[in-house]
Amino acid sequence: MAWFDDFFQNISQNTRKSSSFNLDDFEKELKKMDENIKQASDLNDFLKNSFDTPEARQAWENLKIEEKKAKNSTDEEKKPTIEIRYPKNKDSKTYGFAWVAGMADLKEELKENFIKPLKFKFLVQNMEKQENKDEKSLELYKTLQEAFEKFKVGIPTWMLFYGPPWTWKTFLTKKLAEELDAGMIEKSVWEFGSSYIHETSKNIKKFFTEAKKASESWPIILFLDEIDSLVSKRTGQVDSNKAEEVSQFLQEFNALDEAPNLIVIAATNRPDHLDSAILRSGRLDKKIYIWPPDFEARKELFQIYIEKTERPNKGLDFDKLAELTNNFVAADIEHICDEAARQASKNILELVNKVDTNLDLKEVKKTIKNSVITMEIMEKEISETTSSLQYVDMSVYNEWLEKN
Repeated sequence: MAWFDDFFQNISQNTRKSSSFNLDDFEKELKKMDENIKQASDLNDFLKNSFDTPEARQAWENLKIEEKKAKNSTDEEKKPTIEIRYPKNKDSKTYGFAWVAGMADLKEELKENFIKPLKFKFLVQNMEKQENKDEKSLELYKTLQEAFEKFKVGIPTWMLFYGPPWTWKTFLTKKLAEELDAGMIEKSVWEFGSSYIHETSKNIKKFFTEAKKASESWPIILFLDEIDSLVSKRTGQVDSNKAEEVSQFLQEFNALDEAPNLIVIAATNRPDHLDSAILRSGRLDKKIYIWPPDFEARKELFQIYIEKTERPNKGLDFDKLAELTNNFVAADIEHICDEAARQASKNILELVNKVDTNLDLKEVKKTIKNSVITMEIMEKEISETTSSLQYVDMSVYNEWLEKN
């Protein structure tokens, strides 16, 4: 605007009059500016009244949330989603199958058909990676490996553990990892779930990619708990998102051949709910029933939780304790032993408050000597404990076992 430049120049130079400046033109321009401002204000009011609705504001807030989520999602993709537990042999009494009560036939089967061949395979792999390896020993091992591989003996590295709740499926897998000296990744399959479309499939893909990468440097057992929560029987009413998630999971399963050091063990309390696709040959074709502890297993469980943990006890009849706990699972027996230990140690705790009252040392030693777990205490705790299987329909497993 030339008139404004002239006006500014006149003011800055303190000139009274300029030949090119006209006061009437200046007033006209100011009036036009006022009109433009009013038009802009009217337009703003119109837009606000037309579009600034509760729905529009909510849409804007949702957009900001989605933008924030996208940013966080990008950040999260850089973070690992798996946690690997590597075994540490701190006590040989509790390490590996030494701490698994009963299941003699199953432990023997796993040792012969699973643990021995895999440990042999991993031993040769580790020796080949060593910088200062014993070439003579390595040659002997490789000769034995080549001879064994000629028999084309299959090693079940994809297994399904199924059975009633609280029967130690997770615990057995941890002890199996210790026997193999393998890392363990534990995942409840429902954790893949997301309320956002396609996010569950992304979570599945990312998880398996990281698990396969981890197994490149060390053998890994991948334990997938509650697998029926994702790979359940499909019906005509399954929505497209669910179908996509199952398809992604099966696709990742099919690609596990790329990770020979990754052993997959899935677990479920409801095998009858599983989709048949996950059970076909080449997937979870090795099925192992983890049954409630039998008489010998229950007896050994009591010995583990009382004798092997060196809890003070006297006059315990482990055969009778096993008889009294028919249909009790390992978690029930552990609870009974914990409560019995708590009851037996009460008198010791009561003396703690009397230390400042000239407590006699002989009395303390006498109390300690008499504070032991007895049959009376154990039977009382058993009578007050309800079996975890009381409301479990065991026919589900019997029927499924017959069909599979």
